[in-house]
Amino acid sequence: MSQKIDIPESLSTTFSGIFFFGVGLYVLFTSELTTLKCKRLQLNQRVTCEVTYYGLLGKRTIPIPAGVLQGAETHRKGTGRHKGYKVVLLTEIDEIPIHGLSSTSSEIVASKKAEQINNFVNNPEQMSLEMLQHPNWLLVFVAIIFFIMPVLLLLLVLLISMINFLSRSSR
Repeated sequence: MSQKIDIPESLSTTFSGIFFFGVGLYVLFTSELTTLKCKRLQLNQRVTCEVTYYGLLGKRTIPIPAGVLQGAETHRKGTGRHKGYKVVLLTEIDEIPIHGLSSTSSEIVASKKAEQINNFVNNPEQMSLEMLQHPNWLLVFVAIIFFIMPVLLLLLVLLISMINFLSRSSR
C-alpha cells in the first residue's frame, strides 16, 4: 500500500526550510567583528587609523590616513522595538561604520564609544586608541540554528525514506 503525500504541505515545508537556511546563511556571512586602531607616532601629530572587519568571508581593512579622521557620531538603526545605535567615523569625504549589519548597541553604549573616539581625536597627548565591536552574539546564535535546523531535518527525512525503502525491499 502506497503512502499519500500532501504536495502543498511538502512544498511549504521545503520552501520554509530553504528560507530559514538562507536567512541563517546571510546573517552568518554578514556578521563581523570590527576593530578600530588609531595612533599618533609623536605628540601633537595627526591621527592615523585603521578599521578592520573580520567575518566568514575573510578580513577587510579600511586605512584612514593622517589628518582625515574628524571624529565620530552615533546613528539610529531601525525603529520601535528593533532599534539600535551604531557608531560611524566621520572623515573629510565619507562615513565609516564601526557597527556591522548584525551588531547594535544601546544609545548609551554607542554614545560612550563615539565620545571616546572624539576625545582621542581632540586630545593630542593621547597616543593610541583601540576598540573592538562584537557582532550581536544572540543574533549569530539564532542564525546558526536557522542554518542547521533545515539541514538536520533534510537528513532526518532522507534517513526515514531510506529506512522505509529498505524495509519495503526486504519484504
